[in-house]
Amino acid sequence: KKLLTRIVNVDDGNGLRVSTDEIDLDDMAGHSYGITSDPLTQFSVLLSAIIHDMDHPGVPNVQLVKENTRSAQIFKKSVAEQNSVELAWG
Repeated sequence: KKLLTRIVNVDDGNGLRVSTDEIDLDDMAGHSYGITSDPLTQFSVLLSAIIHDMDHPGVPNVQLVKENTRSAQIFKKSVAEQNSVELAWG
């Protein structure tokens, strides 16, 4: 199995150079710190990714605080993240 990835390198003063490389997925297993072989870790990563974006407004926490949103009034720090966890578990 092959995975296509894009790597952006900064060139020597001439701007950005984008190169596309193929990576062998079997070779990546040694660099995944056990994620590929541990079902509980796979589940945890997937669950946290889903929860992280739950009801995300698409703006940084600083903007939510500046606009004094309902979430910002309830959660003083990590507004979007705490809101996501509240929705997931609440």
